[in-house]
Amino acid sequence: MSPSDEIKARIAPLLFKYGLAMLSVTLAFLITRSLQPTLFPTPLFFAAIVISTWYGGIGPGVVSVLLATLVLDSYFMSPVRGFTAGNSDLPYLAQFVLPALLSGWFTKKRKDAEAALKDARDHLDAKVQERTLQLQSEIVERKRAEESVHKTQADLAHLTRVMTMSELATSIAHEVNQPLTAIVTNGAAGMRWLAAEPPNLERARDSMSRMISEGNRASEVIKRIRALSKKTSPHKSALEIDEVIQDVLALVGTELVKNRIALTCDLQRGVPRVIGDRIQLQQVLLNLIINSIEAMAEIAQGPRELLIKSEARDDGQVVVRVRDSGAGIDPKDLEEIFEGFYTTKAEGVGIGLSISRNIVEAHGGRLWASRNDGRGATFQFTLPTAETTT
Repeated sequence: MSPSDEIKARIAPLLFKYGLAMLSVTLAFLITRSLQPTLFPTPLFFAAIVISTWYGGIGPGVVSVLLATLVLDSYFMSPVRGFTAGNSDLPYLAQFVLPALLSGWFTKKRKDAEAALKDARDHLDAKVQERTLQLQSEIVERKRAEESVHKTQADLAHLTRVMTMSELATSIAHEVNQPLTAIVTNGAAGMRWLAAEPPNLERARDSMSRMISEGNRASEVIKRIRALSKKTSPHKSALEIDEVIQDVLALVGTELVKNRIALTCDLQRGVPRVIGDRIQLQQVLLNLIINSIEAMAEIAQGPRELLIKSEARDDGQVVVRVRDSGAGIDPKDLEEIFEGFYTTKAEGVGIGLSISRNIVEAHGGRLWASRNDGRGATFQFTLPTAETTT
């Protein structure tokens, strides 16, 4: 191969990757302009960033973030066509840029994880064939494999939480932006009450109280995000399962509103506490609820209803049900969906439900799925109460 051919062979992939970044952002811009959104023009740009990062890598992903930021500021933020980036636009742009960069980074990590998982499966198949010829060393190898699986499962559970948080980046940003906006509004109101003649101290005090309340609200959202994203060792303690449910619902509230889903919570009062790891149980609930939201998002007609129910059973178990009105589950898939790397989604990895079942079983409970009499499906899991585990 001549030097010119080598140069062409190296340049061609780069042109394709960066060209894909420019093309995806351009298509996102054209489609968004044609739809004329009134509130949030960013979803298609997030999709363009994910596509650019998935097929091109970090470099094209960063380029797509920069292009999307320029387009958003030029055509959707400022009244004048051109990159102006006024002070009033900077918080919104920052709210887009930071989740966009995180989405690109998580997308790259997810692709790397999938490649690593595939390599791990191929490697495992080779090891199985090799061990069939070495019966004496099989027990030792199996023990080593179990230790590796336990560590890999913990890492994979953490990665799944991070990927889920990446998918909810826009919703989380909205959840944080709401109390911040309320803080600014109440602060401005407090300044006006203090500037009045005479100053209205009572009204100003009320404004300050609301600012503190909204600040605490934003802090709680950040705590939930950090807790789910942080990689920690399992720590079991006595928990109120209803509090775990409420923590997860606080993170997916925007997704429910965006997808026009009616939420019903039927939480039995006085449910006994369970022994478990709060973060792991939040991960199970978050995965089940996100699956239900995605199942109902595909329904064009009919109501979209999500029921979260908790109750104590006579056998010393607490049961939590997540019932949706989506397309339902094929009977042949009711058990296979819990197998590792089995998925019914076009872009699914097939590890979420498998990890969720492993977590529940490690807590001494059981997770299963069933078809509803009408539309949709119900996922439910049981956990032993603190009284039965002592």
